[in-house]
Parts: sequence; C-alpha cells; structure tokens
Amino acid sequence: MKLSKTQIYYNQNHKELIERYNLATLTPLHKLFNQYIQKSYKVLDIGFGSGRDLRYIRALGAECWGVDSTQGFVEALKKDSYFKERLFYAKLPILDLKIDVKFDIIVCIAVIMHLTKDKLRVWGEDIKNYLAVGGKVILSYSVTPRENDERFFEDLRGGVVREIFLDSGFRLVDEMVSFDGLKRDIEWRSEVYNL
Repeated sequence: MKLSKTQIYYNQNHKELIERYNLATLTPLHKLFNQYIQKSYKVLDIGFGSGRDLRYIRALGAECWGVDSTQGFVEALKKDSYFKERLFYAKLPILDLKIDVKFDIIVCIAVIMHLTKDKLRVWGEDIKNYLAVGGKVILSYSVTPRENDERFFEDLRGGVVREIFLDSGFRLVDEMVSFDGLKRDIEWRSEVYNL
C-alpha cells in the first residue's frame, strides 16, 4: 500500500519531532485534560506522537492506551514499561483495534487536520465503537492554512468538525481557541464532545 506524503513525513522525521513536540507549552490543553479526565478513567490517545499527552494524562491517574500510525513513535514510547503492552499501530479512519476496553475519554490532538472531510466522517462513526456509555472525545486541531508544508492539511475552518460530530450523534460540551505551544503562527481549536 502506498504511503501518503503525511505518513512519509512522520516516518522520516519522527526522532526530531519527538524532541520538538516535547518542548511545546500546552497549558490550555492541560486545563481541558484536568477538567475532563478523572483518576482511574480509561483513556485512549489516537495519534499520540511523542507520547507527551499520554504521559501527562497518566500522571493524572488515568489508565492509558495509545494508537499511532508512525512505527517510530510507537517503538519510542514502548521503551516506557507502562506502555509496552498498551500501544497499537493503526491508521485512521478505521482503527480496527483488537481490545476489549471501552474508553471514558478518547483524546486526539493535532491529528484530524490530516484527514479529508470524508475520512473524518468515517472516523467520527468508528470511534463510537471504542467509547463507554457517556464517553467523551477531546479534539485539538489547527485551523491555520499551511501552504508550505510537506504534509496534507484539510481546511477545517467554519465549524466543519462540529457539523461532522453533531451528525454522528455527539453533543458539543466545551470548546476553546488557543495559539501554538511551539510559538508558530498557528491557531488551534479544541473541542470536547459527549456521546
């Protein structure tokens, strides 16, 4: 199967990206995590990258699992013994995870802007298979156009994500706009949905 330019980018640059992502200031996102993630919750991080958010969520007392489509990210985080058996290599929009766990929270940070709107609709339906009753999804995605980037970015401005998730039966319970934790000229939207 042919890799997309986005997958090629992450495969080739995962080591440098782990270092860079771990330097990001994420105070606004951490406020959402602190508000919605309780001790002993089961949390799945889709597109965990460097593992930065998973480690933060684990420190809150949650049980954590992760999924990523970049083998280098998966192998790097597996070095942490806690995550060794809790990580999966899978690609969106259909996860097809072989796991008998329903999650209280699914986190997906800086991922969905790499999906086309059609794939985002498919994923919005698929994640319902992994959510516990009353489960929530915490999303954060960029809405700033990026013309000079090797990766694919879908235009998710104008409430596109909200419309897709509402159509899939979710209810928007929180939202915020923040600026980039790496001081780039990028605006981020974070949204919390309840099923």
